[in-house]
Amino acid sequence: MRVSYQHANVRSGNESTLLRFTTRDGTRACVLVDCGADVDLDSLLGDDEYLNAILLTHGHIDHYRTLARNVRHNAPIYASPATATVLEHALPEARKDNDIGDTSSALDALEPIEDWTSILHDLEVRPVPVGHTPGGAGFVIRFRDAAVADDLLNGEGHLLATGDFTRRPCAGYPGLTTTYPFDIDAVLLNVSTADACPAALDESVRTVLERAYAGARVVVATSSLTGVHYATLLGHAAAALDRDLPITLVGQTAKLYDALGLDEPGIETRGVFDRTAEMLEEGRVTIAGPETPTRGSASRLFDAVADDPAAVFVQLATDDAAAVSGARCTTHCIELRNHPSIETIDDTVRELAPTQVVIKHAMGETLNRFQRRFDRCFTWGTNDQEIHRLYEDGEWLAPDWIAESTATQIRTRQWEAMGNRAFDAVETVPAVRRESVDLEAEGLDLEALETAFAGGSPDPYAMPTAADESTATETATDAEERDAGDQSLEAELLDRLAAIEAKLEQPDEETVRARVLSDGDGEQFLRLVDRADVDAGDTVEITISSRTPSQ
Repeated sequence: MRVSYQHANVRSGNESTLLRFTTRDGTRACVLVDCGADVDLDSLLGDDEYLNAILLTHGHIDHYRTLARNVRHNAPIYASPATATVLEHALPEARKDNDIGDTSSALDALEPIEDWTSILHDLEVRPVPVGHTPGGAGFVIRFRDAAVADDLLNGEGHLLATGDFTRRPCAGYPGLTTTYPFDIDAVLLNVSTADACPAALDESVRTVLERAYAGARVVVATSSLTGVHYATLLGHAAAALDRDLPITLVGQTAKLYDALGLDEPGIETRGVFDRTAEMLEEGRVTIAGPETPTRGSASRLFDAVADDPAAVFVQLATDDAAAVSGARCTTHCIELRNHPSIETIDDTVRELAPTQVVIKHAMGETLNRFQRRFDRCFTWGTNDQEIHRLYEDGEWLAPDWIAESTATQIRTRQWEAMGNRAFDAVETVPAVRRESVDLEAEGLDLEALETAFAGGSPDPYAMPTAADESTATETATDAEERDAGDQSLEAELLDRLAAIEAKLEQPDEETVRARVLSDGDGEQFLRLVDRADVDAGDTVEITISSRTPSQ
């Protein structure tokens, strides 16, 4: 058996890879992992080569932009069931604004898989969970080299194509694990990173909750799959806080949410809507796409709130989206890219302890940096579209630019890494199936959210417990100190009442209550709770006498 890889679009994202598996008798299987921009199988495949399968990791357009143009030879497109569902809705929608070709051929070839699926007699593939996006999957490719198999060795090799990944779960779909019932010999490692992702997620959720609980109309604009993920976290966060939070998903975000069969607390969906005002209520969060409000549902919603100084428009930027400007509503643009930190990538390589690592989803200098990053495996940071051999005749090969002495050192370190690796016995390969949502595992600081937002008054009719009675017991000294405090409080209250009476006696003044709708950054807005005798354009003086947290 011979195994090789070839970058399929090294200068246009470099997330796509053509793998070749050639048996001793010359039988060859060609497998394409993802199909992003500028992938052209006509130029990659030889005259005597045929496409056997496409492995699609998830439903972001940078991974399927040329999918429809590269379907051929009756090759199936394998994806996890959730990603297949997403594609059935995303491909027709993407055609409206992108030149992606005739999507009907891709939809016909789409085949969801959950278990080992045979490509050749000695070549199988299986999806594994990798987080990043709802339903996202990597693929383990298992081959058997009959030429080296004997009574002691089964001749099996395993290659893991991660696709974009996180170790964190995503909307309940598990993140990438490094524990399998076999060794991972080679990894196609996507190295897109976002060190600040958990902090950005916390910031955005806190901002949305603050404004929604203050009674503002809140619009969140982001990509459809990110909207599904974000709504899931918001709904569970509100449930954990024991506070109602109405959430509405509209447009394509709503359609994907329904198609995935999700049913989370407080979330309703409107795939199609005529009256924008019905989607926007005080205290409601409305989530739509795209992240830049120049078209689609996000554009309609932004137009509806742009002139409302009490409303909030939040962009969750997963791409290079331009922040909106010139609106009277409060706007926030928060970069939210669900990728691992560089430390997580290091940990992943160390725990997997592969012999080979092929750097993916990186270009130029980033490829060079990662090629020098790992010293316990052979790292392929090639910046070309040549065919590179990884395995042949029972041996994982060193890159030809590495000296033999260096290759020996790397092999020694690799054996040491294998020996030092923690052994966690598992019997099954993890499945791409949704589990219960764990907010802290997903990256939210739930304790901080509870401190900031958990509300509710004690039940005045609740019977006291023994602990309550014990706490209520006072010593004589405690009682005296309390009485002294009461007298001091009484004097303070009398002083405040006198001040209020003095203000009431002043002519042309009126005391009303107001709610603060914005923080201290930039302009601040108040909404009068009580009716006041003022007209538009009047200039009034405000005296802040107390601050009551919103409930």
